[in-house]
Amino acid sequence: MSGDRVCLACGSSEVERFLHLPEVPVFCNVLLPTAEEAVVAPRGDLDLGICRSCGHVFNLAYDPELVRYAEGYENSLHHSPRFQSYAEELAAELRDRHDLTDSHVVEIACGQGDFLKLVCSEPGCTGTGFDPSFRGENPGKGITIEPEYFGARPLGRTVDLICCRHALEHIDEPVEFMEMVKKAIPAGSSPAVFFEMPNSLYSLRDGGVWDFIYEHVSYFCGRSLSACFSRAGYSVRRTWETFAGQFLCIEADLEDAGSIAPDLGPVPETAELVGLAAGLGEQMAGLLDQWRGRFAEIAAAGGKVAVWGVGSKGVTFLNLMGDAGAVGVPVDINPQKHGLHVPGTGQRVVAPENLPDLGIRLVLVMNPVYTAEIEGMVRARGIDAEVVGV
Repeated sequence: MSGDRVCLACGSSEVERFLHLPEVPVFCNVLLPTAEEAVVAPRGDLDLGICRSCGHVFNLAYDPELVRYAEGYENSLHHSPRFQSYAEELAAELRDRHDLTDSHVVEIACGQGDFLKLVCSEPGCTGTGFDPSFRGENPGKGITIEPEYFGARPLGRTVDLICCRHALEHIDEPVEFMEMVKKAIPAGSSPAVFFEMPNSLYSLRDGGVWDFIYEHVSYFCGRSLSACFSRAGYSVRRTWETFAGQFLCIEADLEDAGSIAPDLGPVPETAELVGLAAGLGEQMAGLLDQWRGRFAEIAAAGGKVAVWGVGSKGVTFLNLMGDAGAVGVPVDINPQKHGLHVPGTGQRVVAPENLPDLGIRLVLVMNPVYTAEIEGMVRARGIDAEVVGV
């Protein structure tokens, strides 16, 4: 059905529904102390639509009242050497491109400040971060983190770079949010603007079907992201894919670039995106049937499956598997998650060092970009199970 909702990115009314997943956990990145609490964790519906004009994907059933971020929200990926290397390379690119010596950087949704510290490593570079989940640990010299949402109040000092990673997809009114960011910039500042978020093409084109979660109201492609920023009054320089196509980045300026067209990278025509979206439900059902059969075979043989990566992908996968997923053992290298329980299913998260005693016959790597890294950890612990990137 089209025409009953307005696209959050470009404002078009040509929105077509394509996937409905009822009663998924509201939070994939808030694990619970007990199985009982985890099983009754808040739930909401995913009712995904795609804009026929710009290709933007968003949850038509999203209720912002269900989503309140606070301490206990844990989605840091910096415990992974692979991800840490990527973050360091990205920070170095930003430092080089924007000459951040003696500059000031603002990061929206900075978490515990891991990335902000990397960006601010140039001499004289300072930073201010905003995140309600900040735990109050010392972020380091020259870094201040406010444990609150970024708001419209003026920042109070000249800003040279505003960055935001993996937050815009959580905002139910992204154009209004970007307008608010612009109003907060002090007069006389002309910062570069850098945002990063999940790339919807990875889910639509490359099989990343476990990335659809309630926390994300929006799923941007280069075209829809550019439309969002342009509507908010920014001049888009370019969008591009990173991290094996899983992430999407944008750089923009506050000033009008006139008739210069932005570089949007390789984005398929919207008709192709709509076609990909239309087949996603069938694709997901086929994958779930395949894995349920495999899990049943392993359970019958007395074994278990390590589901490695208790973030968006792992939590979504285990919940969609239903009872068949009971043989799955959630694993994560982030020590903040150990001993806690998966929302929706109640399974307890274990550390990698616990695996040798659990009869693991198969290791599912929920993000295939980490397959080599995780296989090395598995073999180092004497486990000869098959390791598969999902």
